[in-house]
Amino acid sequence: CNVARMQSISSMRTSAFGGASVRSQSAAAARSGIVSRSPVVVKAVQDVQGTVVSTAMKNTVVVSVERLAPHDKYFKRVRITKRYMAHNEDMDVNIGDYVRLEGGRPVSKNKKFTLAEVLRKAT
Repeated sequence: CNVARMQSISSMRTSAFGGASVRSQSAAAARSGIVSRSPVVVKAVQDVQGTVVSTAMKNTVVVSVERLAPHDKYFKRVRITKRYMAHNEDMDVNIGDYVRLEGGRPVSKNKKFTLAEVLRKAT
């Protein structure tokens, strides 16, 4: 009697994304041996914008870039900061400038971006 009741409860459970049961979909896919997934396309970010935080090195600036990403557990958008080293031929930028970086071939071990333009000067 309990087995029949458990089967009826599991058949009533549905996925949040469709009407069929999650367990029955995965079981059907396992039986058929074919799992169809859409291809994952990875596209590298080639342009980033951020604030200059260091100009101490020769021909190099360090730019801090912020982005919003969902938290893994709570799904609240959190601010993530990443620092990029960028090649800068003419040292015409100061700390606090808002700049745009362009991706390209690696200039050195850590420099994969070049300084494209200064969007806003620091006050």
